[in-house]
Amino acid sequence: MVIFRGWGGLAAAYVVLALILCAGVASTLVPESALPFTAAVGLFAAAAATWFTGQALNQTRPQKKIDAWYAERQKQLDELVDSGRFLLGAGQPPPTSLEEAQTQADELLENEYQQARRSLDVHTLFFLPMQYWAPVMAVAAVVVLVAGIMGVVGG
Repeated sequence: MVIFRGWGGLAAAYVVLALILCAGVASTLVPESALPFTAAVGLFAAAAATWFTGQALNQTRPQKKIDAWYAERQKQLDELVDSGRFLLGAGQPPPTSLEEAQTQADELLENEYQQARRSLDVHTLFFLPMQYWAPVMAVAAVVVLVAGIMGVVGG
């Protein structure tokens, strides 16, 4: 059973697609002794696609959204502190000074930022973030490549 979350299943899809194209289709175009080499090329291509897609989906895009939110939230909290309307939360005593209000606002913002950072790496395959499957695919490609070389040299 394949376990994935978000778009993490794309990692497996890239491998299947690459092997179909580079090993399946290539089997009609190249000699049988060259199939491990075409399969290795396909696995390397799948590794590259998985790495870049995983980075974009799990790191780059979410971090840009977090950065935009952070700037807006910081501006909002600064306005509340400057106007004297900042309260840490319901039932909390109001700050006694502008410095205390700014410190509380900064701590609140940092806590909210850490919560937002948990939204990174949500696209997973077998509980690993998608981009971390790329090195596994690259190692598999090297193994297939070495096996192909050994088959050509030994055969």
